[in-house]
Amino acid sequence: MFEIIKPGTNYQFMSNRRKAFAFSGVLVGLSILILVANVFIPGRGTMLNYGLDFLGGTQIQLEFDKKVAPADLRAALEKIGYKDASVSSVGKTGYLVAMRSFSSITDDQRAAIEKSFVGKYKSDLFRIRFSAAGDHIKVRFHAPTKLDEFEPLFAALNLKARVPKAELTPEALDYLTRVGKGETPKWEKPHPAELDYAEGLTVSPKRNEYTILLESVSEKIEDGLTKQLGAKASVLSVESRGPQVGKRLRIQGILSLLYALGFILLYIVLRFDLKFAPGAIVALVHDVLITVGIFALFWREFSLPILAALLTIVGYSLNDTIVVYDRIRENILKLRSHSLPKVVNTSINETLSRTILTSATTFFTVAAIFVVADGVLRDFALAMGIGIIIGTYSSIFVASPMVLFIDSAFGRYFVADNRQETEPMDEDESEDSEDGDGEAEGSEDDDERPEEELSEEELKEREVKKAKKLRRKGRGGRGGKRKG
Repeated sequence: MFEIIKPGTNYQFMSNRRKAFAFSGVLVGLSILILVANVFIPGRGTMLNYGLDFLGGTQIQLEFDKKVAPADLRAALEKIGYKDASVSSVGKTGYLVAMRSFSSITDDQRAAIEKSFVGKYKSDLFRIRFSAAGDHIKVRFHAPTKLDEFEPLFAALNLKARVPKAELTPEALDYLTRVGKGETPKWEKPHPAELDYAEGLTVSPKRNEYTILLESVSEKIEDGLTKQLGAKASVLSVESRGPQVGKRLRIQGILSLLYALGFILLYIVLRFDLKFAPGAIVALVHDVLITVGIFALFWREFSLPILAALLTIVGYSLNDTIVVYDRIRENILKLRSHSLPKVVNTSINETLSRTILTSATTFFTVAAIFVVADGVLRDFALAMGIGIIIGTYSSIFVASPMVLFIDSAFGRYFVADNRQETEPMDEDESEDSEDGDGEAEGSEDDDERPEEELSEEELKEREVKKAKKLRRKGRGGRGGKRKG
């Protein structure tokens, strides 16, 4: 296996764990502070810059018959009335337009339409209902109404509307034909014959309800851009999402993260031990909070792809943590005479080459996507890149030190591990029989190192080894005379 870290390397990660905890605490605290501050910053007002997936809005894919500059497209959209639109290019002449506007008419226009109908029909008007997208209106009256009276109302408001083109019933047509011939037929209904419409898609005579079609968002943009830019705009696709749907997606996204963390906690408890689980969860929360904090700081759009990136980060960081935890569990049995900090530090060093290679190759792939891609895919790559860096750091400096913290703070509540169940002398003898002279030589090399080059943990370990050598001599072990 290719390794960039030489075997036997012993970086003292655990001796710096308190500094790492302080650094991580500062980053997490700043992330939370930024999220809260965004609520009170003018122009933001929310913790995150939620995208259309979470707030609702419209996304339209456009295609022009000639090349149009993005700045010209933005200026044209502002003139039409969509100042909050974001534009990203798709191909040579295509664009993806995303905007918070979900309805084709504004709240002021809705109020003006309702006021016009109330002013004209007064008590004859039963109710008026607007569609969520603002592309049609259902107007209901207490009595049948002439359809040709609707168009002037919308013309006065400078709005395009298609009023129903209904057909009269056969009975009304027969009555009007006889009247045209000079006959005097009898009409027994309480309204004139020209109001007796047949049932259709836009007219309901039994309920006196009529559907008036307004200009949709796509039609408004298509016509407006064609006039403003002098290039024919064609709408290829339209995706709209209401505010209520966006709110539901936002809640479901948060729940999905919580469910993932809960099942991960259960997995770690079953796979390893209860004292390993809190470290993994703390590391994952640490990674997610810092990534979200960076997006909040730079006010990058937070959408469903970014939520998917966060879930991917959780999986990636957990995978790296599991590798380290698995080596720690193996070394707890293999290095039973060593202290737990020494075991954890050795385990991290043994997996360090694999960690760096995996993280580097993944990061280079994500970096390539970030450089080449644009729009939502670029934000996804940004979130993944941040997550890879933070996740690699947390598996070494957050998840692993948390095992030491949990063991020191709550170790008495856990079942004693194999290191504690064996007498020190038995451990030494078993290690001597397993490792032979190779380990003894390595120990002598450590003893020859000057004390100023050793850490506090290594100095303690040297004193323990010296004491064990004296005890072995007394029992006839290596360096002494074995009895009998």
